Amino acid sequence: MADCRFIAFHGWGFNDQYWKPWANYLSEYGYFETYDRGYFNEPKEVEILTVPVSTVLITHSYGLHWIDESLFSQADLLIVTSGFLYFHPYAAQYRRRSRLVLQEMVNEFEVHPEQVLKEFYENCYAPESPPQIDISDINHQLLLEDLQDLQDAEQNVHLLRKADKICIIHGSDDHIVPYKKGRQLYTQLQAQAQYFEIKNAGHALPYTHYKQCLEFVTPEIEKLAEIKL
Repeated sequence: MADCRFIAFHGWGFNDQYWKPWANYLSEYGYFETYDRGYFNEPKEVEILTVPVSTVLITHSYGLHWIDESLFSQADLLIVTSGFLYFHPYAAQYRRRSRLVLQEMVNEFEVHPEQVLKEFYENCYAPESPPQIDISDINHQLLLEDLQDLQDAEQNVHLLRKADKICIIHGSDDHIVPYKKGRQLYTQLQAQAQYFEIKNAGHALPYTHYKQCLEFVTPEIEKLAEIKL
């Protein structure tokens, strides 16, 4: 039986601790690694290996954009939660408004980063309340640069297609990345993808609804790990 290698990528404003519930559950199927952007801790990169194990990539939100290109071709399964290829709406009339709102957030973050993060977490975890998150020591410059980069960042759909299978999970009540983004992503990848939408879940659904997320993806993981419960 070959163990799985799980590699998880958090989104903007979070760190690798976000994946603790997933790590605890998936340790049964292999070893769990986390990328850390370095917003609150020292950054942690993912080692590129060529060992013959099943590889599962797990992403939340902007984390989909931080995967090394070579990892996509190694991926037996790609799990995309609250994800997007391009953050703003594609329609011009809505895109302009979205860009202005993000720019206002960038401007506010420059002078009041803690307040912006607090409001961001409230929107992420809505309709639930956010947990206590320590934001006393942050990498202000990195958070600001990534927020600015989000304006034009666009992931290449052809890279995602290199993964053998893809599971897309989105919350119906996502206040950060509307569920339509998840459906658009599925439309572009449906030949190899599954789409799951969790009712009343927000942007932080890998944390708030991790049990439902894992229920969706466990059958695919069991096939890779050759484990039958």
